[in-house]
Amino acid sequence: MRKKHKKIAEVRTFKNVFDYKNENVEEDLKKYFNNENTFIAELGCGQADYSINLALNFPSKNFIGIDRKANRIWNASKNGTNNNLNNVAFLISYVEKLEEIFKTIKFEEIWITFPDPYPRNGSIKKRLTHPRFLSIYKNILLKDGKINLKTDDDTLYNYTLKIIKEENLKLHFETNDLYSITDLPFEYTIKTKYERMHLEEEKKIKLISFSF
Repeated sequence: MRKKHKKIAEVRTFKNVFDYKNENVEEDLKKYFNNENTFIAELGCGQADYSINLALNFPSKNFIGIDRKANRIWNASKNGTNNNLNNVAFLISYVEKLEEIFKTIKFEEIWITFPDPYPRNGSIKKRLTHPRFLSIYKNILLKDGKINLKTDDDTLYNYTLKIIKEENLKLHFETNDLYSITDLPFEYTIKTKYERMHLEEEKKIKLISFSF
């Protein structure tokens, strides 16, 4: 517990970490990147396996890993620093706050990687593909920007497909068994810590890519 509290106290001193509570956080992020490259976000990034691997392979794009837990962002920040990356930053924030933060930065893509599926019916509104979250994403995405969901959970996978149909969204790709497909795009094959655990348990990985 002491180690966790130390991380929480220390993380906000890191140059690649930003906090939604700072009034000028969007401007601070723009100054940090200091370029006109497109932006990609990872929500609930944890240690940011996706953001880090994307940043390593797409150096001409900017990546922002977002998580509400400061101790997780500490790990993500160290991961970015250890890889000598200056095209990735990390934001301590709730997803609900993103619409307030990003007024001029618009994202090319949003990655939602292995979020809590909230399987109970009473928790549906907490699912990150619920319409209340989709309305936020719509306001921070570029016109043709994509949302990508990666999960091992059947309930969240089927729920998201249902929402895409009900909301008349554009479905670009979906599979309930990702690694049964050959010649996948690199970005589909990045494995997070949780994904490796799920694969060891012989769970099928699902992926959905869609837009408004």
